[in-house]
Amino acid sequence: MMQLYKNKNFYFLLSFIEGASVMAAELLGAKMLAPYFGSSLYVWASVLAITLGGLAVGYYVGGILSYKSKNPLTLYYVIIAAAAFTLLMPFSSKMILWLVGSHSLIPSVIVSASCILFPPVFMMGMVSPLIIRAITTDVDQSGKAAGAIYAISTVGGILATFMFGFYIIPNFGLTKPAIITGIVLGLIPLIVIIKQQQLGKSAGFFLLCCWALFSVNYNFSSNIKRLYTAEGLLGQIIVLDYPHYNKDTVMDGHSRWLFVNRVSQTMYDSLADESKGEEKYFTYVYRISDYVDSFPKTSKALLIGLGGGSIAKKLSEKGFDVEVCELDQRIADVARNYFYLSDKVKINVDDGRHFIRNCKKKYDVIVMDMFRGEDPPNHVFTEESLSELKGMLNPGGIVFVNSLGYFEGSIGKSMRSVYKTFQSAGFNVEALSTDPNPDQRNILFYAALGKIKAHHDFIDVKNIDVKDAVVLKDEYPVLDILNAEAAKRWRVMAINSFNTDPNQRGLPVFE
Repeated sequence: MMQLYKNKNFYFLLSFIEGASVMAAELLGAKMLAPYFGSSLYVWASVLAITLGGLAVGYYVGGILSYKSKNPLTLYYVIIAAAAFTLLMPFSSKMILWLVGSHSLIPSVIVSASCILFPPVFMMGMVSPLIIRAITTDVDQSGKAAGAIYAISTVGGILATFMFGFYIIPNFGLTKPAIITGIVLGLIPLIVIIKQQQLGKSAGFFLLCCWALFSVNYNFSSNIKRLYTAEGLLGQIIVLDYPHYNKDTVMDGHSRWLFVNRVSQTMYDSLADESKGEEKYFTYVYRISDYVDSFPKTSKALLIGLGGGSIAKKLSEKGFDVEVCELDQRIADVARNYFYLSDKVKINVDDGRHFIRNCKKKYDVIVMDMFRGEDPPNHVFTEESLSELKGMLNPGGIVFVNSLGYFEGSIGKSMRSVYKTFQSAGFNVEALSTDPNPDQRNILFYAALGKIKAHHDFIDVKNIDVKDAVVLKDEYPVLDILNAEAAKRWRVMAINSFNTDPNQRGLPVFE
């Protein structure tokens, strides 16, 4: 391939931008899938495999093209194509998710990831071989040139990973960063093509950029009121108000929900009359609240995982001194601003395991209510972690764990393993079911070093075989693998819910 520019720094800059764009596309693609498919092992495995596959094919095709093409503009046409596919990601992904998202989960994840990620990553994979060929004039220097290009491209990817993961996606969402990434990637090639008087070939990309920028402000229509949307550490967070209806008339008040990756985490029903037995919150919140009624009003409570703060609010209203460990600052802000959590509740933004390991305080009540969408965190439910948790309990204290509703059969192996791990760590454990239907209930574990008060909803574990359950350990972090079937079941139900609900279909998948 003929060389258009002799300054190697020019090509190094192109390589840096290309490397940054690859990682930006990978992170953006994964987050675009998360509201629909979650952030489970299936999703990340698909994203990583498609990204690596796209790069591998791109490297191979780019290597062939670098020797067969004699057109010095080939490199720039390839980058323009990569840029076009990148800025189209927010639009193509929404269309693809609606088309294939309601089919079988695993094939849908793979097909969606392939359609969204493979085209831009494949085109970007072609860039490095083309650049190496452009700057190589001596065969003896080809190794040095290749090393420099791949190193610079990798540095660009590292910096982009930090920038998009810690700042750009949490502050600007997914659509605008994808469009801007595409524009930045294609800007220099566009200028080069224009300078070579190829105006017709550059006009299409220019018009595409204009269309994408104007399309960002498209408004969706729904009867659901969207109060808050953000992308970030745990994925997508949405706070929604559902209207109350009396026949066909909208009533005053609302049913407020917190969703993480479109899986419900918190409910608050403003019209529920608790004096009549109506529930403002999920059932498990009342089970915890009822159990600790016998505790002194000055008891100290720790929540590991906050959600909308329903439990924290209930315990605080009882007079408990409530402290929270929450990984995501956005969740803390949402609990304060949209679910009326009192400023009396102290919130520590920290990883649950790190907090357990470093905490010097003792508590009467500890509530573990942690999910990344539908997945509990591996590292917090190991035998080592629970052994450290024991040292945080005051005499007579109790630990509650909220989990998915599956306990029997292969789908319940993950929760039986949590049960068995608590036992192995030295706890007495009971499991409570909040509903007969496994798809609609929570399993609530009660764990204590002493005796646990009986409850009529406790599961008779004697009739459930826990021999196949695994004692979870730090060196054997398999909870998300054991939980895969349950997580898949919940994700399918979530997809069906927002596919069949016309109000939810009126909401954007992401912004």
